[in-house]
Amino acid sequence: MTANESRGFGRIAAVYLIGLLVGGLYVGLIAPLRTVIQTDMGIDNSLGIWMVNVYTLFYAATIPTTGKLADRLGRKRVFTWCMGIFAMGSLLCGLAQFAGGFPLLMVGRVVQAIGAGGIIPVATAEMGASAPEGKRGMWLGMAAAVAGLSNVVGAAAGSGIVALVGAENWCWAFFVAVPVGLLLMVGASAWLPKREVAHEGKLDVVGSLLFTVMILSLLHTLFAVENAGLQSIRTLVPLALFLVLLPLFRAWERRASDPIFHLEYLHNARIVITMVVSFLVGCVIISMVLIPEFAEAALDLPLGSGGFYMAIMGIFAVVGPPVGGKIIDRHGAKPVLIGGLGVMAIGFAVLAFVVAPNPSVVGLVLGLAVVGLGMGFAMGTPLNYMILENTSEEDSSSAIATIALVRQVGTTVAPALLISLATTGMGGVGYVPQLVAVAGINVLSLVIMLFYRSPERK
Repeated sequence: MTANESRGFGRIAAVYLIGLLVGGLYVGLIAPLRTVIQTDMGIDNSLGIWMVNVYTLFYAATIPTTGKLADRLGRKRVFTWCMGIFAMGSLLCGLAQFAGGFPLLMVGRVVQAIGAGGIIPVATAEMGASAPEGKRGMWLGMAAAVAGLSNVVGAAAGSGIVALVGAENWCWAFFVAVPVGLLLMVGASAWLPKREVAHEGKLDVVGSLLFTVMILSLLHTLFAVENAGLQSIRTLVPLALFLVLLPLFRAWERRASDPIFHLEYLHNARIVITMVVSFLVGCVIISMVLIPEFAEAALDLPLGSGGFYMAIMGIFAVVGPPVGGKIIDRHGAKPVLIGGLGVMAIGFAVLAFVVAPNPSVVGLVLGLAVVGLGMGFAMGTPLNYMILENTSEEDSSSAIATIALVRQVGTTVAPALLISLATTGMGGVGYVPQLVAVAGINVLSLVIMLFYRSPERK
């Protein structure tokens, strides 16, 4: 790579990595803001939780469509548009403090989610496509590290902004994203490469609409089961809609010249394994929400203080992606993912069988450090690399989007199971079934990965 090419890729990487950072921050940033906004607007938890849920729903539902649009129209164009959409959503969220109230805030969160649904998979796909020869894994690792770190520090960033400007000025937590988004749009227009689009056939508009509504129905069903039960009308209606749309979507996609979801993926053993493990990894990712509660119960900490222990995992998780990426470039994704899953399983087992019955700060820190180290190697980079090595370059954005969607479904399914396993009021021991279950999910993922066979490198 020449000096000019190196500088060119450096600019590309900077735009995409900052985009990943901004998009990821607003996943966790809402956590400390939710109670502040609820108090300011006079709403309760049952309504306020939709600040989180509506973002999750629309983020997951729009990922496949934005991924396909990026493959059809070009990643530069779609990333730039999505960055502008994200900035507009952030502006609407901030303005909701002065006019429009909670309804405008919900609109803003939906717009934000649609923008983020394009930023994250498109940036990840382009980092893999534009990386210098033999360094795809390393740069995918950098992308995964930035995205993962932003999720971990998002809550801290929200708390920091509120502490700086005051809870009564929570709107600035959203306003700060507007100028950053506009600057990224300028950088994207100036520096990102404009690639030729090789797709033929009409854009699958009907398939996109069917798929979006179908995924919204599925995720809403999962939320409703957790909150209202299986027999509630709130669960049965979206479930019925999903079951009606599923065969319609399958029939339509069989006829589409360029489908939104490639049904042939389901006939490729390597892609199916990648999707199954992505789902299970999503279950593991969401399990991280139990760490603050476990820390508080085990060490008898004040309510709300357990979140600081998340930083331990975050620090050690940052080590994994770039190092694992370099290993992937030499030896493939399989050994890195298996190693990361194994280390995470050991970490959760330590928390369950050592820390829970014999709580100590040192033991908790060591257990979380092991979990974080394994998480850094297992989350993001290997799975993204696996899906890219099994799909064509012109479908890379939609392929990454497929994996992101499957992982997101896992993060939606797991909470109800994990919460049902906890026995509150028993200290750290009450969380042992949860921790064992998460360790088991890691072991199951590891076993499935043993059957993965990487395609021969060209």
